Amino acid sequence: MASKANNSGEVSGTSEDLMRELVALIERVDLAGPAITDRIIAGFHRDGRLSLYFAEGPYYQFDPEGRLRRALIDGRLFRTQGNGLAALTRVRSAEATELVRRDLDSAELEHFVGLMLERVGALREALASGRLEVTRQVPFDALVVERLVGGLEVVLSAAGELAPAINRMR
Repeated sequence: MASKANNSGEVSGTSEDLMRELVALIERVDLAGPAITDRIIAGFHRDGRLSLYFAEGPYYQFDPEGRLRRALIDGRLFRTQGNGLAALTRVRSAEATELVRRDLDSAELEHFVGLMLERVGALREALASGRLEVTRQVPFDALVVERLVGGLEVVLSAAGELAPAINRMR
């Protein structure tokens, strides 16, 4: 895997770098195995938010109730608006960089949520069946995988609900 999160949520670098960089995730685990094509890094923020980094693929962040807060897919940031999801695209000019917002329509939102739940369900199944191996974990003595399985179940139980709109001042 060649990915590392920067301040904007974009990903580059290696999985080892990403594990080192994700200090906001007080508990985190690096997973690999035949059940997945690339590595997955998953972890929890101090307030219980779950973040999932699917190697070269998407990144998802959920609130403690399992509702989607934000995602990064194909270089595009998605952020909950409470009752919808906005795609934010960076537009750079010589003078400035701005984020252009486009709200997903209901069909796009349904497709987005369906793919997300499919990925989360596949990860949950791979963990439950023992087809994934922990390659690194922080802290080394925590029960991160057990907590992750529970967190994934919470996400699946939330069935694609969106978190309240993200407070930009936070």
